[in-house]
Amino acid sequence: MTGTGAIGLARDLGPVLHRTVQDGAAHEPGVVPDELRRAVLDEVGAESFTDLAAVEGPYGVRQDGEHRVFTGEEIGVRPAVYALHRAVVAAVQAHGDEIAGLSDWRPDEVAVQRYAAGSGGISTHRDGRRHRYLVAILTLEGSARLRQCSDREGTTVRTWEAAAGSLVLLRGPGLAGMEDGRPLHAVDGPTEYPRTSFSLRMTGR
Repeated sequence: MTGTGAIGLARDLGPVLHRTVQDGAAHEPGVVPDELRRAVLDEVGAESFTDLAAVEGPYGVRQDGEHRVFTGEEIGVRPAVYALHRAVVAAVQAHGDEIAGLSDWRPDEVAVQRYAAGSGGISTHRDGRRHRYLVAILTLEGSARLRQCSDREGTTVRTWEAAAGSLVLLRGPGLAGMEDGRPLHAVDGPTEYPRTSFSLRMTGR
């Protein structure tokens, strides 16, 4: 993990941020440099994970995977996790003068989720209202379809293959002055290989 603190993202996030404001969700491939991606995978591989609740929330969202959540100081004491967190925050805040809310986006939660090949992923849902401005989902390994939906039945309006190194952004409350605007979306389970994702959220803890 030596030197990961100096690694930035491989792409400017301006275009994908503007698409997120317009469409509610957007995808950008090739964002996380391989060196940093591998360092985070090595680091989180030593952590203990717990199963996601099979059914969660009032709408009965179905989940099939496991997760490990880091908050507050837990992020800063893990060098690779912190390096990726810092790189994403810096790349987003670089466009704070263009889109209201980005300068105030300070994610205080990192969720690493793992899905086995053939698992069910997560059914149609919205991220919590408390997750302000933006949710950033990076894929560390594997690949799966992430779908933006128009209803809770899962009617798909956009779909992306969230492959290793890619980024998906979801609009949160307050972004560009919108009161809410959270998109419905679903994550299909990976088919051939396991998938690990790394998500940043601002909860205001």
